[in-house]
Amino acid sequence: MKFISALVFLQCLLISMISKADPTSALIKSYAVSRNLPIIDAVREFIHQNSDHGEGVWNQAHGNDNAYVLDHLYRTAIGDISAKRPELLCGNRSTAMQALLSNLGIRSRTIYLYSQYSGSFMGHVFVEAMNPATGSWEIQDADYNVAYEDEDGHRLGIAQMIATSDFSKVYPVNAVARGWEAVKVERLMIGQFFNLAYSPTEGMLYYNQQASDTGLVAAAETYIHTNFGKANYIPAQIGSTLVRPLLVFKGGVYEHERVPLPD
Repeated sequence: MKFISALVFLQCLLISMISKADPTSALIKSYAVSRNLPIIDAVREFIHQNSDHGEGVWNQAHGNDNAYVLDHLYRTAIGDISAKRPELLCGNRSTAMQALLSNLGIRSRTIYLYSQYSGSFMGHVFVEAMNPATGSWEIQDADYNVAYEDEDGHRLGIAQMIATSDFSKVYPVNAVARGWEAVKVERLMIGQFFNLAYSPTEGMLYYNQQASDTGLVAAAETYIHTNFGKANYIPAQIGSTLVRPLLVFKGGVYEHERVPLPD
């Protein structure tokens, strides 16, 4: 009995020491339990709820200082009145998420999306995380606070998103909502951000037929080589659909109706 009591004491002491050494991880774990969330989702929600999207004065001064960002995320979460609520862009939030996932022993990698919607070359950044429960990579977007799943509730990775031919069978989801309009991510669909993605860690450039035929692949490759230097990757066409129908929202419910995409 004394031996068991000693073990229990040591376990409690170890947990206490870990919490003091990494208070943010301890807070996220508590957050996950209290809201019945998978730990990866809890990290995403933690970042989104304790920061704002923006590129103002705070972001320009501190957005690329990830240690500073993480400190103020934690202090904002615990209600420290001396903390400044972080103002972050999608890339900053992704960097913060990767650091927090790493502290929890969860692998992740950066994913860059590119689009030429309306004739402008645009980008968006999120992470793919290795779900320890499923052993699969899944999209985790801390900027829009969203993951994606299929009709059966299975989480989707970026390759699956690009290959899909029907957005009505894809469901954006977070802790409080499910659906393109409910989660407020229809902008990414309408802006054609799921036609091409660059995964530098994986060494892959995923794209579908529409990205190839509209010149997006060539534009993205030029951008990658200009901004990433010598980049080694494998181009992989994984979707054959030329034009995917957008979802038409009527009263909050989307209907199967084909909408022509911009040239």
